[in-house]
Amino acid sequence: MERVVKLDEEMKSGHSCVLERSTRTNAVEADYAELRSGPSVGQGLYLVVSGPAPANGEDVRLLPALGGNRPAYLRIEIVSEVRNAANDDLPVETERYEKSIPLLGLSGTQGIQLVAANGSKKFDLVGI
Repeated sequence: MERVVKLDEEMKSGHSCVLERSTRTNAVEADYAELRSGPSVGQGLYLVVSGPAPANGEDVRLLPALGGNRPAYLRIEIVSEVRNAANDDLPVETERYEKSIPLLGLSGTQGIQLVAANGSKKFDLVGI
């Protein structure tokens, strides 16, 4: 089971998926997201996101909002962070990033909301 969403097309068209944009200063844009089944049976769903890499060369991370009451849609933000000092000697010049996160235990009562610098998208997970 794969559910593919081309975020850039929906966001540019003014489609209703653009509920909000991230207000974080380290927010990163996304232009593609999909839900994939785990590589082995029983591993559940994964959220896979990609987009243009930050110009400053920082790492991209998917950051779920944990704690508090369980919302209808758990927020997962796309953010950049300074690279670990141990990896500073590795040359990292990429034009795009791709990140994934397992959704086991990371869902609201209805699903998840992916929040990027350029908009957001809700994924309904009920019945999947």
